[in-house]
Amino acid sequence: MKKLMVGVFLSLLIGLLVVGQGVPRERTLVIATGLQPSTLDIGVGYEAAAINVNLAVYERLVRYKPGTVEVEPELAKSWTASPDGLVWTFTLHPGIVFHDGTPCDAAAVVFSFQRAVAINLGPAWMLEPIEKVEAVDDLTVRFTLNRPYPEFLQVLANIFGTGIVSPSAVEAHATADDPWAQEWLASHMVGTGPYKFVEWVKGQHIILRRFEGYWRGWSEKKNNIEQVIIRYITEPSVQRLLLERGDVDIAMDISVDDWALLKNASGVVLVEEPSMHATYLRFNCAAGPTADVRVRKAVRAALDYQGMIDYVLQGHAVQMQGAAAIGLPCHNDELPLPKQDLDLARRLLAEAGYPNGGFTLEYVYESGHEDRRRVGEVLQASLAELGIDLKITELPWPDLWERVSASDPERTPAIVANGWWPDYADVINFLYPMYHSSQWPPVAFNIGFYKDEEVDKLLDQAQVETDPTVRCDLLKDVQALIYDDCPDIDLYHLTTRVALRDWVKGYVYSPIYTEGFFLYDMWLEK
Repeated sequence: MKKLMVGVFLSLLIGLLVVGQGVPRERTLVIATGLQPSTLDIGVGYEAAAINVNLAVYERLVRYKPGTVEVEPELAKSWTASPDGLVWTFTLHPGIVFHDGTPCDAAAVVFSFQRAVAINLGPAWMLEPIEKVEAVDDLTVRFTLNRPYPEFLQVLANIFGTGIVSPSAVEAHATADDPWAQEWLASHMVGTGPYKFVEWVKGQHIILRRFEGYWRGWSEKKNNIEQVIIRYITEPSVQRLLLERGDVDIAMDISVDDWALLKNASGVVLVEEPSMHATYLRFNCAAGPTADVRVRKAVRAALDYQGMIDYVLQGHAVQMQGAAAIGLPCHNDELPLPKQDLDLARRLLAEAGYPNGGFTLEYVYESGHEDRRRVGEVLQASLAELGIDLKITELPWPDLWERVSASDPERTPAIVANGWWPDYADVINFLYPMYHSSQWPPVAFNIGFYKDEEVDKLLDQAQVETDPTVRCDLLKDVQALIYDDCPDIDLYHLTTRVALRDWVKGYVYSPIYTEGFFLYDMWLEK
């Protein structure tokens, strides 16, 4: 039956795979992904689904050099910092224009940061230390910080909240009730990047077109991708079939089963790299049975980790050790790896007043994540042995985010399968936005309403600590406290798997922009 449904869906979908008007197929890059953003607003969006459109349309003062965690210039050609690290001065490249033809100057940079701070959603927490940003002259921007911020340059290179948007576009669509044009920018984009926004048909595609006025210029010999179409296809097997047919050029969500089928496929290149992409099961710490830490720890002890690794991952991931990415400086390498212990789980449930289970938990995961569906099945089987029924719910990202960002614990599922890519290469980026109590929805990603005064205090101290050794000790202590409180189950780091047609050239894996493409550096040889 599944094969029949896939075939029917594929037949319907082929009719939708139409190349944009006036652009030949051989100069169009088609990317298949199951992840659709809930918003395109660079000052609001904070989700992996927007990485590729953000990289293509918006630029930042600095960026991560492709393939590294090294920061390099982008809109800024140089910068300096004061000895105390509180004043940063950036000099812009001259002659840069937005897609609407207006200049990208120091005033535009100031405007973009003021907008992101004023909106105060999603990635705005990273900008909190900015006391003032000002235009010294047309090409010079000065940031004054209200405290030491060891990771400031890395923050500026991150993909969320730091992209520079056209002030003219914002002002043209602002209203008295919406002074920052959030409604319009939720579905439109105006940046300085190599590709400009054309349209977003929700549930179907986003189309980007080459920006002829791009400040770095174009080489017809190499940079020949005129158009990018991002297709939203939630079924991994359909992505695989379209890739094999050549109807899409890149497939982002190939399941482990389909990956094995593609290994001998003609004309297909498989790229697999280790990543810091973390997957968690986030508990609702404020409502229902999981508000009790003993229930949370019982669920953690119930999960069959070996079954998860064998059935779900098939060798394409490593088990996490605590809340932060393995391999980053200041990761706590002394934390235990969780393992299944049903006797411990039963004791904890009995202490919590549930000796025979007897309750239902809802597990919610995002459409297009086959691994998270299978994790739910493994957890469901494990909890059944404890008398706990697990209801599994699949939701598209916008619907899932609407539930978890409503600031209402009673509406939040008991368990949410959630992924986290680092915004920048620092352990605190895994800890602050997901565990500090100031980051409850809708501000950021503490979607389980976790709160611990000691965790908050240590994170606040780590944010201003300039001694690297002391800062590391603080962050390691935070990781230990989080493990003991069990606001989530730290599952695994997936490898990044990208399947491409062999005519796609110039792809470079990025450990930070994990599923992102530097489209300006790519080309097609059809």
